[in-house]
Amino acid sequence: MLSRLLPAARTAALSARVGICAALLAATAVSVGTGTASAAACPTVAIGVPGTFQGLAHAGRQDKNNPVVRFGSEVATVIATLRQKIEIKDHHIVYPADGAADLDAAGARLVYDWSKYKASKDAGYRAAYDAVKDHAATCATTNFVLVGYSQGAHIAGDLAQTVFDGKGPVDRSRISAVVLLADPAYNGPSPRTTEVIYTNGKLTQDQDHWKIGGGLGQRAHFAGSDPVFSVCVYGDPVCDGADLGGQDGKFKGVENKHLHAIYLGQRFENEADIATWAGVQATRLIQPAAPAPAPAPAPPTKPAESVTIAQAGPRSVTVTVTEAGGAGDRTVRCWNATDATHKWAENYLGETKVSIPRTGTFTVTCPTAPKPGTFSVEFLNWRWSPSIQWR
Repeated sequence: MLSRLLPAARTAALSARVGICAALLAATAVSVGTGTASAAACPTVAIGVPGTFQGLAHAGRQDKNNPVVRFGSEVATVIATLRQKIEIKDHHIVYPADGAADLDAAGARLVYDWSKYKASKDAGYRAAYDAVKDHAATCATTNFVLVGYSQGAHIAGDLAQTVFDGKGPVDRSRISAVVLLADPAYNGPSPRTTEVIYTNGKLTQDQDHWKIGGGLGQRAHFAGSDPVFSVCVYGDPVCDGADLGGQDGKFKGVENKHLHAIYLGQRFENEADIATWAGVQATRLIQPAAPAPAPAPAPPTKPAESVTIAQAGPRSVTVTVTEAGGAGDRTVRCWNATDATHKWAENYLGETKVSIPRTGTFTVTCPTAPKPGTFSVEFLNWRWSPSIQWR
């Protein structure tokens, strides 16, 4: 049972608080042009759920008033970003935040139902559920933002889905935004999910949008109308742990555990880090920007840069580009497939490095000879070539 009955004394106290809140709102109601009344809304409440080994359960002698101690660094950053844009109250969730050392939150799926992690997560879920219920009872106009990192994202995501399924402590309309960082139940195809690739010391959005899954499986899809931003860095064994070998056979969970900490301290999309960027996206859901004035008619657009390929040898193709927006040093992957049909295990032929001119011709030699049939090349983080028939 997801909710717990409140003791009679607590129920009476909450009823009194609801009555006081209603009276204050009625007293401050103002007339509007139509003759109806409107009351000032209570501040939005940000429910922050720290990750494994974070939060007050692991604070020791640290300053318990410090937001980083109460929420963990990642969640504290999101909430601080929200506070710059909107009026909010915050509420930190206190729960065991337990899991075995290093990456057991991902490996726990092997014994999930009996794991220390699951007991901790369930306790956090109950605490977060009750926090939303209590704040909602205090004021009937309070809306909520749910924020979580790692195990905290697992909890916040589960609670969001309970509400969106109509079984939560508040109506779905009162969840203004949900921010999930490194969700162990990450579901890549859900709307507004963002996959991030870390290469050459930089973070970029990966447009391939692999259907990756969390180390503890994939949660059900969020709907397009659900205000959820969920972010995962490729190779992070917590949110990209469904296949610890990795889609391309290169990712190894233990080797990539540093990627679980990269949601801070590395610039992303012109923001200080991924956590800040996610907070900005959430504020745009809560406070949409005013419609921009209609733009002037755009000048005729140039045709997209031309890219053609032609078979040149047993393993090589000649590539011709014109005014290439992807000029420069770039990784190129060979495929017996197209963008829409490529699969690592079946038709990946390896990758190589090339220097792409803005206009001109160059050669790509594939590590593995293609098989007869469909063939194309992928210019990483730029575009795919048209396909040809390999003979």
